[in-house]
Amino acid sequence: MKNSLYILLLVFLISSCENRDINEGEEFRPREVNENFQEFHFNRIVYDGVEYLITERDNNNPHEGFGFMAFSGNRIIAEQDSLMAHLKAIGDMQAKIYARLYGISDGAGDSLYQAIFNYYLQQERIESETRLQNVLSQQSEEAAIE
Repeated sequence: MKNSLYILLLVFLISSCENRDINEGEEFRPREVNENFQEFHFNRIVYDGVEYLITERDNNNPHEGFGFMAFSGNRIIAEQDSLMAHLKAIGDMQAKIYARLYGISDGAGDSLYQAIFNYYLQQERIESETRLQNVLSQQSEEAAIE
């Protein structure tokens, strides 16, 4: 009698630990977030001055979590003009310093700076295109395998 009670208790404990759906009979149905994101519930947090948008869309198991996070670039876009102006000022100052160090005119220093800048810009574009082609070929290979 005692053993059967222990076995019954053990079966009850094992079956009670099963993770059950909160709303049984409902399946997970994420909702598509389209261009009009104002209609959807987002949690907004601000970290280091950048706004992050977070949404969680699991109608059945909210404790398990599903969602995505994106940052809103409002502050970054607002400061982009000042960053670009700052970088251009640094380039001009470096060209002037180079011209004074090597005894050439400011115009020659500027043209040398532009030539070097254009060379590295072209190199970065080539490398970026190569990286993109590599990623695309890997994705097409993975899709062919599946």
